Amino acid sequence: MTRKAVAVAVACAICMGFGFAPIFFGTFPQFLEPVSRQFQWSAAIFPQAMLISGVTGALSGPLVGRLIDKLGVRKVLLPGLVAWAATLVAMSFLNGSLVMLYVVSALMGPLAATCGPVGLAKVVSSWFDRSRGVALSAILGGSVAIFTALMLVVARALIIEIGWRETYLVLAGSIVLIALPVSYFFLREAPHSVSPSMAMMPGSAVEGVKPTAAFTSRAFWTVMLSSTLVCASCSGVVSHFVPWSAERAVSPGIATFALTLYSLVGPFAALIAGAAADRLRRPGMLAIVFMVPLIGFLAMLTSQDWAVIIGLTMMGAGFAAVAGLLPFFTSRYFGLANASTIFGVAIGLTTLSLGIGPVLLGVLRDKWGAYAPGSPIVVGALILGAVLAASLPPYPRSNGGETSP
Repeated sequence: MTRKAVAVAVACAICMGFGFAPIFFGTFPQFLEPVSRQFQWSAAIFPQAMLISGVTGALSGPLVGRLIDKLGVRKVLLPGLVAWAATLVAMSFLNGSLVMLYVVSALMGPLAATCGPVGLAKVVSSWFDRSRGVALSAILGGSVAIFTALMLVVARALIIEIGWRETYLVLAGSIVLIALPVSYFFLREAPHSVSPSMAMMPGSAVEGVKPTAAFTSRAFWTVMLSSTLVCASCSGVVSHFVPWSAERAVSPGIATFALTLYSLVGPFAALIAGAAADRLRRPGMLAIVFMVPLIGFLAMLTSQDWAVIIGLTMMGAGFAAVAGLLPFFTSRYFGLANASTIFGVAIGLTTLSLGIGPVLLGVLRDKWGAYAPGSPIVVGALILGAVLAASLPPYPRSNGGETSP
């Protein structure tokens, strides 16, 4: 591992930290109540912003990935950071119009995708061979968790002090003033993105797998279904956690503490999952990672303060680990030649699931008047995700060993 690789990894981590997941999705629980209260929206209205941005992000994923594969990461990512920040500025001008909410959300998905994990996963994979699982999990999962924990606290303090509109403006400014210059000076692909050593790694053929072949494979859809079920469940629970906890008589202080731990535990969980992925030859053995959120949610249903804290922490650990494993799975199964195109679709579908979870839970809450009746649906989704993960097919076979970058 060279010093240059470390510098690039840090730059990627910072760029991820100011991306869609920490800045918009991660802080969403703090914005949900004040925004909904001001415009007198039901519990299912504002979460539609995540659903719509997820849909447009999913639809644009293949195009963004193709552009990155063709033009290079920097030519897409740098202007994308400015455009992504502009959508947060637009969020600060919401006026209660659902049309405006939908338009801004629709633009946010593809613009955030241009500077998100689609390109960053390719950069990281080009610099790291043997330790790719750890690197991807730490940067795409761990950094998101750390920054989400930080942004949760910052957003809460800013909303109380200056209001939700101004908070969105501050978050937008931080992207332009911090993430943009760091990416400009330090973020770049390795000189030879496909090295000989990569040819001898499981699932990393030099020529790569064509996108059409990947999208019709059992491996792709098993990875996607297992990952999206877990991610949708976690996003639904955490997005509604503040009102969910109030419904169960959990104090606001306990709820905020649990939300913070949900994010803070992510880096450690992502690193452990990445290290396990680097060493385990049978991907189905990683199903234990997919079971962690299920165990956590079942603990939360007891409504005991300690169980709620531990349970949400486990959901945060599982979410970060599963999200961090997604680029690892796609690169191991399908190689790097078309990595951004394939991962663009994968991350788009995952982003879509992050939007579906909160909206579905909000609709169920509005229908039944409480969150409790929707709990069996969450449990069922988490169980199915773990079962699918256990059925993952073996990685493509190759000869030879591995070498470090």
